[in-house]
Amino acid sequence: MAYRLSRKVEEDIIGIFVSGTLEFGPAQAERYHKELERTFRFLDDNPLAARLREEISPPVRVHPVGSHLIVYTQEPDGHIFIVRVRHSHEDWQSHTGR
Repeated sequence: MAYRLSRKVEEDIIGIFVSGTLEFGPAQAERYHKELERTFRFLDDNPLAARLREEISPPVRVHPVGSHLIVYTQEPDGHIFIVRVRHSHEDWQSHTGR
């Protein structure tokens, strides 16, 4: 795994898994978790897949997966740093600060 996760992303992923388990059951929560991981790897291999959102400070890239948005930046080494994973219906921009 070359991509890096912020501490907040680790909290986001746990929260998504717990709420997914409660709402949809453990099997679906596990499938969604695996989809998030696949998308993290895809973005690390294709860091320019999402456009740069320069209107956000600091500028980030935002890629949808399921009902969530992966907020990330590209590191100088070419890999990605995932800042947050937030639900697409919330005010995710207020959660992007590092």
